[in-house]
Amino acid sequence: MYHMSKIAIIVASEKMDKLFPAVTLATTAAISGWNAEMFFTFWGLLALKKGYQPSGVTLDYKAYEGKLTEALASGSIPGWKTVLEQGLATGRIKIYACSTTLGMFNLKQEDLEGFVDSIAGAATFLSKAKGSDVSLFIS
Repeated sequence: MYHMSKIAIIVASEKMDKLFPAVTLATTAAISGWNAEMFFTFWGLLALKKGYQPSGVTLDYKAYEGKLTEALASGSIPGWKTVLEQGLATGRIKIYACSTTLGMFNLKQEDLEGFVDSIAGAATFLSKAKGSDVSLFIS
């Protein structure tokens, strides 16, 4: 039986320096024929709100925030949603919004971007991520 490679990524930050690696890895995996499961939880869930724009970088990378902002403004690198859309176009990326965090932020599914596949709790996501070849927690 053929084994389809899979990556599971938990995204727990809404900052640019965390979103870019998460979506780049998921998109690269999807373009390479892997399935990707992404679970946005805690502050990472904020990135799924309609119209969300990242609010900078984490303190560890503040010194590089200007360079990243400049690269985005000049178009020398695509925005994180553009990268994600490329991966979503393969049909191999699934996006899950954390149900507990939705309640914490008093959000509903209609507050989220249309590319969110479903709302799931941690147990549901873990069952989907079980057996992944690569698992990452990005916070």
